Amino acid sequence: MSQQPRESTTFHAITGQREAGRVEYGNPFAKKMYLVVDSVPEMQRAMAMTLNSFGAEKVEYAGKPSDALVKLMRYDFDVVLCDYDLGTGNDGLYLYEEAKERNLLKQSCVFMIVSGERRAAKVISAAELAPDGYLLKPFTGVELGRRLEMAMRRREAFKVVDDALMSHDYLGAIEACNKKITERGEFALDFMKLKGSLALKIGDYDSAQALYKQVLQVKEMPWARLGMAKALAGQKQVEPALAMFEQVIVENDRVMEAYDWLARLYQDNHDLSRAQEILKRATELAPATVRRHQVLAEVAEENGDLLQARSAYSTVLNLAKSSWHRNPSQYSALVRTQLACGEKAEAARTLASLRRDYKYNQEGEWMADVVDSAIQNSSGNKQAAARLLQSAADRLGQLGKLSDDQKLEFARACYTQGQKELGDQVARDMVRNHHDNQDLLQKLSAMFDQVGQGDAGRQLIASSVQDIVNLNNQAVHMAQMGEHDRAIALFQQALEEMPQNTQLMLNLVNAVIAQTHRHGWNESHVRQAHQLLQKVRELDPANSKFQKLLQAWRVLISQHQKQEFQL
Repeated sequence: MSQQPRESTTFHAITGQREAGRVEYGNPFAKKMYLVVDSVPEMQRAMAMTLNSFGAEKVEYAGKPSDALVKLMRYDFDVVLCDYDLGTGNDGLYLYEEAKERNLLKQSCVFMIVSGERRAAKVISAAELAPDGYLLKPFTGVELGRRLEMAMRRREAFKVVDDALMSHDYLGAIEACNKKITERGEFALDFMKLKGSLALKIGDYDSAQALYKQVLQVKEMPWARLGMAKALAGQKQVEPALAMFEQVIVENDRVMEAYDWLARLYQDNHDLSRAQEILKRATELAPATVRRHQVLAEVAEENGDLLQARSAYSTVLNLAKSSWHRNPSQYSALVRTQLACGEKAEAARTLASLRRDYKYNQEGEWMADVVDSAIQNSSGNKQAAARLLQSAADRLGQLGKLSDDQKLEFARACYTQGQKELGDQVARDMVRNHHDNQDLLQKLSAMFDQVGQGDAGRQLIASSVQDIVNLNNQAVHMAQMGEHDRAIALFQQALEEMPQNTQLMLNLVNAVIAQTHRHGWNESHVRQAHQLLQKVRELDPANSKFQKLLQAWRVLISQHQKQEFQL
């Protein structure tokens, strides 16, 4: 049994003093479940001792972000106390944002960051979806208790939106926010902040702009200024949005979201050099964010700066290797730029790492063959390259978990090696399943330019998108004419060919709802619609059409008293 560290030393390291006896508050701490995230085990135990002195009974620990995420998936925590510096390059704010993005924190959960660095306060306070505050070390147990009790009281008010948010019912959560805002209670401003972020999430930029304008007329709030800039960007008011994001950074250069949005706007307006410059600065300020390095690499590659692209892709792989962000396409992207820079030996080493890290993983081994074919082709071994590519093509239909980036890399290899028909088939399938995903379409367009298929590729994208639009219009017209069975059949047929097309899924659900209202219950159709809604909730829960259909679906199921189909 390992020896326990001396209590006094560890306790002083966090709280600056020893607390005597158990503090009773009658008791807001006793029934809560706590997660302490700190890379130093002694600090974990010291924080647990402090919580125990308040009456806390259920305390879990995590030493790194990946462990914390696993715990958050497993348990329903009421309070998370997280150190700012987690010793892995990722900070506590990054963990908070990751957990929020994965919907692992209920709205009533208190998330507080502990730090010994004053610079952390500036970073944390700038975030739009900021945690419940931060504590600077050293602090007393009394101070921690006071801050926690205040935060728990505030978060208790948000229990009214917990169920809606955890089930991705964002319109229901917005409705609950509206009620609280109308009451003009103590936390009305907090509910306005939540409502604004939800409006942005589902693409309701007009409502978001109106809310942020209302807040800013009363008081200058950094989060409202950032939210207003996002709303303007969503409304395609590019110049005002650019100016506002720039102003946000001038006032606080640690608002990392502002850099991301600025870069995205410049990229959308084909100013790749400016976008690359902004992302480079952002990665220097916050060097441990995988996704930002990924975007920098993609923008630099599209901009023709292969050295910067190779460097950024290398950073992505190094950061992601021991995290939940790792995927095989990161290896392939690095190999691609290594080959473009003439670094064949380095590319071979990256391929060896891919084969080692993904041994016995079907998708990883498939990606390794695609990458190997590119290396063989670059080295002049055309027959070996062709065999590897054909082997990957033969297995393509058997692998259901391939990401869009992996399919994109396969299409790239096909075009590079003269297999245009096969490349077109894969690219067309991607467009038909994701015809309204502008980010993916932009990646495809950039890939076509890089392989010398620019005009032909853009024509393929345009014609594939138009095919889906025409099919949707035809089925929607049938439904409007009351021919719901024919519309449903058409959507069903289309989904057999394009099983990942979210818009087709939602249009089929809409047709089923209309048919049920007009002609009565059809168990088979309702069951399929229920399955499709569950699938869309996993793929794209913030989709505005999904949010509206979710409300209509709940009304329909309640009317027919078929609770087994409720979402």
